[in-house]
Amino acid sequence: MALRKYKNVVVVFKRTKYELDLETYGSLQAYKDVTRHKEEVFQRTLESHQRQIQSRSYLKEKVFPNATFVFRENFDPIQSTEPIDLIVSHGGDNHFTYVAHQTGKAHLIGCNSDPQSSVGALLGFTAEELGEAVKKNFENTKLEEWSLLETEIHYPNGTRTTTVPAICELSIRNSSPDLTSRYWISYQKLREEQKCSGLLVYTGAGSTGWISSCFPKKFAPFSKHESFFHVYAREIRTKQPETEFSLADFRALGEVEVISEMNGGIAVDSLTERHYPFPPYAKATIRLSPEKLFVLVPL
Repeated sequence: MALRKYKNVVVVFKRTKYELDLETYGSLQAYKDVTRHKEEVFQRTLESHQRQIQSRSYLKEKVFPNATFVFRENFDPIQSTEPIDLIVSHGGDNHFTYVAHQTGKAHLIGCNSDPQSSVGALLGFTAEELGEAVKKNFENTKLEEWSLLETEIHYPNGTRTTTVPAICELSIRNSSPDLTSRYWISYQKLREEQKCSGLLVYTGAGSTGWISSCFPKKFAPFSKHESFFHVYAREIRTKQPETEFSLADFRALGEVEVISEMNGGIAVDSLTERHYPFPPYAKATIRLSPEKLFVLVPL
């Protein structure tokens, strides 16, 4: 395994729930007043916060003393004065995907900020494990190339937009969770109208976690680098029980087209910051991106 030396390293933190709550309520006393009937929840939140602060300090003092440290809202690779070689996402899975949308060709590491309370399916390291990897110049790591989803949306008024690349999944559904999701879906020579609780399009990175356990499925989880993606219609509905849908649960090797029949939206990687309108007659074209996400993981 070739040794790696990274010159320009950026560590991207997320704010802890405690920090966000404290900002919301304005003061510690106000926060305690709100949570006075849930003291055990407040205590767990505080203890997780303290562990995450310790993890931050460890990365700053012991692992990357010469790196740049920023909170995610201040992370802007375009403004960097020199190319970034390595980005460390310090947080959970959602934070990892948020950071990954901005990494470009830089190498990315997922570091779990609180492994005591979070599994972190996409995260390869704890802070201590990352410290050991750096000491050994990453000799016990490998660089994976994860597949990404590229989506172009064509709107009825003639405008179009391309979403950020999806690392895990696209969720296409009605903007109102109480209403049925309606659309036409096309793949190769097949085309059908579907009504369901939402369409899920996912990569290998998104095939583990909740996707692998929340429904009876044809397909097992698959590798993050595969040259295909999967499509699944959740709770698909029909008045004719004998109706069979060819495009309700399938593996896609090429382009998939979805035309909206609803006031809907497309969410990328379950992030509120990555939500795109999908009104009636809008068309989404989904394919694997020619780009890859370069993720450094343990051997």
